[in-house]
Amino acid sequence: MPGYGDYKKLYFEEFRTMKWEGYDVDKYVNNDVTSNSYMPSLENMENQPQDDGFWQKPYENLIKIMDTPLRDDYPYYEPNDFDEIMREAQEAPTLEPLTDEEYKKRIYGAFYGRCASVILGKPLEMGLTKKFIKEYLESVDAYPLNDFVPEYSEKLNFRLREDCIYSAKGHVEFAQSDDDIHYTLLGLLLLETYGTDFTKENVGWSWANNIPYLWCWCASRVAYYHLVGGTVPVDKIPYTLNPWRECIDGQIRTDIYGYVFPSDYKNAAKYSHRDTSFSLTKNGIYGGMFVAGAISAALSKNPTVDKIIDTGLACIPKKSRLYEAITFVRDTYNETKNRDKTADALLEKYKEIPCEGTINNMAVVALGIIAGELDYTKSITIATMCGLDTDCNAGTVGSIVGAAVGIDNIEKRWYEPLNDTIKSVVASFGTCKISNICERIIAQKNRLNK
Repeated sequence: MPGYGDYKKLYFEEFRTMKWEGYDVDKYVNNDVTSNSYMPSLENMENQPQDDGFWQKPYENLIKIMDTPLRDDYPYYEPNDFDEIMREAQEAPTLEPLTDEEYKKRIYGAFYGRCASVILGKPLEMGLTKKFIKEYLESVDAYPLNDFVPEYSEKLNFRLREDCIYSAKGHVEFAQSDDDIHYTLLGLLLLETYGTDFTKENVGWSWANNIPYLWCWCASRVAYYHLVGGTVPVDKIPYTLNPWRECIDGQIRTDIYGYVFPSDYKNAAKYSHRDTSFSLTKNGIYGGMFVAGAISAALSKNPTVDKIIDTGLACIPKKSRLYEAITFVRDTYNETKNRDKTADALLEKYKEIPCEGTINNMAVVALGIIAGELDYTKSITIATMCGLDTDCNAGTVGSIVGAAVGIDNIEKRWYEPLNDTIKSVVASFGTCKISNICERIIAQKNRLNK
């Protein structure tokens, strides 16, 4: 099997991804199985042989289309180069730096807030719909969500993820192992080791040296596979056997760059771009850049929802699909003033994007920030109740809002059950203290901003 999926799966995922990217894949469809240029429509796939070797040639035919221009009617412009991305972005609001004491409280809010909200969303990370999550919460007298989630509904005879029992209500004693938290630790280690001189290859080897292969998903697992295999040049990794190149991986791994570059969104975005471009392209990269920029804005004086959102948007191209999605959420919420209607609208608009996509999940993050109005509890629960990638979205919202309000404005009931403890699989950290990570983040901020 070539990496993360067999050739049939790769064909299906790649066909959709290339179509969303603007390639005219439908133009090249050939449903004649005897043809050397055989490249079936998605609707015709199930009628064909299931043998993996059979699908390698259609996949190779499909990949060749990447050498052709995008459709003439494609309305988006989505570069990968950092300088070009920033040229295509809007102006950012003015950000005023925090004092050292203010920054410390905000960083504790950001990282404790991230850990607690990842744990909130973790048991529901099952591909559940917004509708079912509501039914489940109602069945356990927990709707609207305002606490950690009960693990079992007797009324529905439905149990949440058993491997996440330590993230369910009544069982939380630490922050469970989770890739969202691991990436923050890995990013911190990267900066401690290389400072801002790290390379894309350094990013990958930091993973390989510190986390098991199967603790990576989507584009990250593909990148890990290629790096260790040593057969693909680093710059080609995002495009090789990787139809997940615009997935959520970027969104969940760039908080650290916002943390160490408070009120400096350009540097936060710059190093986020370098990290995420190891495995991602276009909107996958933009998701990370938006988050890093939004956190940088949250770590400034007098942050507001608009200042945070507008700074995140100042890190991505105005003609990108992600910019359109976040703007859609803000406009819809401002028009309806109703979070449920806005959530339903965004979930309908992006229903074809899989659960691990960037655009749909970042739209949920935007809703959590906007409708949550910088109330930590309100923000993280809104994001969780929308469904999709619940721990990722809650974690990102909790990090951004926690950075904006600081530890003193997060109810202790969210973070005290964690007992200041993360149980990670990251070799250089293992079981560690959340407070110690906060102090190490502060030390890197001071070192990198001299």
